[in-house]
Amino acid sequence: MKKKAVLLDVSAIMYRAYFANMNFRTKTEPTGAIYGFINTLMSIIKEFAPDYIGAAFDVKRASLKRSELYSDYKAQREAAPEDLILQIPRIEELLDCYNISRFKIDGYEADDVLGTLAKNLSAQGVEVYVVTGDKDLSQIIDSNINVALLGKGEGGERFKIIRDDEDVINYLGVPSHKIPDLFGLIGDSSDGIPGVRKIGPKKAIPMLEKYGDLEGIYENIDSLTEIPGIGKALIANLKEDRDIAFMSRELAIICQDVPLEFNLESLTYGIDNEKLYELFKVLEFKALIKKMGLESTEDSVEESSEKIQRVSQERNFKLLENKEDFKSFKSEMKEKNLISIYYTENGVAMSSYDGDYYYPLKNDSVLGENISLFTEFVPKSDNSLKIEDINEFFNSFNGEVITYNLKNLLNNGIKIDKCEMDLMLAYHLISSQTKESIDIPIEQLTGVQLDNYVEKFGKEKPENLAKEELGKYLCQRTMGLLECYDSLKEELESKNLMGILKEVEMPLISILSAMEIKGIKIDPDYFSKYGEELALAIEKLQKEIYREADEEFNINSPKQLGEILFFKLNLPPVKKTKTGLSTDEEVLEKLKADGASIAKYILEYRKLTKLKNTYVDAIPKLRDKDDRIHTTFNQIGTTTGRLSSSDPNLQNIPVKSDEGIKIRQGFVAGKDSVLMGIDYSQIELRVLAQMCKDENLRSAYQNNMDLHSLTARRIFELGDDEEVSREQRTIAKTINFSIIYGKTAFGLAKELGINQKEAGEYIDRYFNQYPKVKEFERGIIEFTEKNGYTETYFGRRRIIEGINSKNKNIRNQAERMAVNSVIQGTAAEIIKKVMIELYRYLKDKEGISLLLQVHDELIFEIEKDKVETYREEIERIMRTTVKFDSVPLEINTNIGVNWAETK
Repeated sequence: MKKKAVLLDVSAIMYRAYFANMNFRTKTEPTGAIYGFINTLMSIIKEFAPDYIGAAFDVKRASLKRSELYSDYKAQREAAPEDLILQIPRIEELLDCYNISRFKIDGYEADDVLGTLAKNLSAQGVEVYVVTGDKDLSQIIDSNINVALLGKGEGGERFKIIRDDEDVINYLGVPSHKIPDLFGLIGDSSDGIPGVRKIGPKKAIPMLEKYGDLEGIYENIDSLTEIPGIGKALIANLKEDRDIAFMSRELAIICQDVPLEFNLESLTYGIDNEKLYELFKVLEFKALIKKMGLESTEDSVEESSEKIQRVSQERNFKLLENKEDFKSFKSEMKEKNLISIYYTENGVAMSSYDGDYYYPLKNDSVLGENISLFTEFVPKSDNSLKIEDINEFFNSFNGEVITYNLKNLLNNGIKIDKCEMDLMLAYHLISSQTKESIDIPIEQLTGVQLDNYVEKFGKEKPENLAKEELGKYLCQRTMGLLECYDSLKEELESKNLMGILKEVEMPLISILSAMEIKGIKIDPDYFSKYGEELALAIEKLQKEIYREADEEFNINSPKQLGEILFFKLNLPPVKKTKTGLSTDEEVLEKLKADGASIAKYILEYRKLTKLKNTYVDAIPKLRDKDDRIHTTFNQIGTTTGRLSSSDPNLQNIPVKSDEGIKIRQGFVAGKDSVLMGIDYSQIELRVLAQMCKDENLRSAYQNNMDLHSLTARRIFELGDDEEVSREQRTIAKTINFSIIYGKTAFGLAKELGINQKEAGEYIDRYFNQYPKVKEFERGIIEFTEKNGYTETYFGRRRIIEGINSKNKNIRNQAERMAVNSVIQGTAAEIIKKVMIELYRYLKDKEGISLLLQVHDELIFEIEKDKVETYREEIERIMRTTVKFDSVPLEINTNIGVNWAETK
């Protein structure tokens, strides 16, 4: 039996790992790329069971021999992210723990090293698998060499294996030996290989099929018109770019004779468990330590790999199709103290430590029609499982229940009143992760690599899969939730975040669910008429733009617009992008300021078009039969702790513009009801005053002074007898809020339309007036530099990437983010705490519902005759739920028949 070797393209693996795990870090260093790398390495060992492993690293671009041939080779590639660069020494350390040989040769890329190693091993009769993301490496295959492409597998495979020329042709269209010729023609944008202009695979492949290689093509260049799609213009490009084509081919050839010193024995490997344990302790990979049994150093590589794959192994599985099945399930659950549950629109998966269970929801499903917000449950037969049966079980279950995205369960009719933990929220609290995916916490906290849906099932829709097949796939997730529960709980407790989860985030779930289910009513006729009004305004602007351009063109095409502005009208270009001259908002604002009327019309055209497409046309399409809109509130949608809104996003409707007000007029109260809006007055500035302890700021709020006028007096150095003008107050207001968002003199100058020196003087005068604000901000930044995260007034954390970056721009951005996170995050938690108190008061009340939360604003729908019954108590709760010791929280209340009237 042949010996087997795996060769690792380290750059490909670590880049993929980095972007999949960007929020993973300890107090002192980022760790996501390392974590992803170890998981990939373990899956590679499990998949291929190699006898030998080697790892190839890239070197700096400047040292490459290819750069001598073509100075722009890979020049367009952005530098590796700083946080990834910081992790490379740890990845090297990790490979050393596995005793895996590392190769890095000046002048040569990792591909060249891999090619040389692979050919040498093949010559010795060793079967080789090169693990990479680079399709170019397919050119090195032979009877012993295979290329395993990361993340490209189909039908359940983790890798796409290129074994022979048939595979290469299926993947790239040409056999392996023609790959350099192919890239000589088409180039490779990722490597900066230019190729011939306007030739892609569809034109290159037929040429190579007919004439073999570049030499053959150029020997027959005047006969190329015989090939369909090849015209004279393309032949002209080939002739003009002849030297470029041959150079591009040279760049694409993998070197297979890199000067390397190695032997088979040097490629053997094995885990040094003690070293790995020490490394994992430093990196705080507690779950991996536990899963790999590293506290006991007697475990072998194979035993460790098997432990980490426990979730993916075959387990006791039951499909719950009817009440008889469910009786058996309930009996089995009697003695359990922990179960997990996960909802999808196709079915509900559940797990205990002993077994997995699946309730299908479609295709003759247990629960009949798919249970959703707007679909009533219809049982299929007397023996079919009903939603009431499931809810009765959860009501009587005495153990702990955990899930991922509890709100999804509640919205779809499954009532779980005693949920111990929503792991979506718990993981967000420790990681600042904003992407909703059950796989992320499981893979990161347990080290398990779950089956990827596309890799396992391809393009097949879930509803078309066999119930048992889909059920087992989903139960991997519920078992995974159980596996990561203890370590997640331990981490929450160690970081003092359990209180925020239990007292804020978990109670908020049922409140948001009730708000989403209730929805807010709209007037479809109003939106229709406003849409027509906007269409006329857009058409008028379109005509003005065409008149200025003296021709009609596609205004929405940046390319066509650029040609009109900068070539036909000869307006001065402001900035360039990779694809040409920019026509973004910043450019248009500059052109407008310089007197270009067409820029003014285009800006207005874009604004109205966006409003019409995003809100006025889109919102009515989302209404239910009662003309109510059901937005989704996302608890993990932001890194600061603010709620976000989607489908539709009601938090992004412009607040102060006439158009924004008009959109809000389309959101109305139900019959015999009104809308009541209550918002906090300057809550973020009040948070700043409380937390920074500045006496001038606190005094302003304690004495109910106009903070913006007070700031204006100091900034503009006004005497006591001088009036503050409206313009001065507006500037002061902008500066007050700019401080929260960390605006620089450059940013403030841009917003106010003043020079940078003047803006800098305003900021200096602000800090002279409120001296402790600067101390406070510096304290936040120093804390974040030391710990890698910020903390709000209530202890919520946010991981801040780049706070210790050597790149000044990245570091400054991270500093602004840190300050803003503390202030905005604290304000967001105040609103959440208030919502919880309000819900406790309102949940049994009639004639009133909380409909929306838009940052510091709450919208209620109240029956007209009950407004005064509830208003006073609601206002009291908003003022007193959170009480600062020296800054009062003030509110504004407005009542109207539509949303616009509540502002």
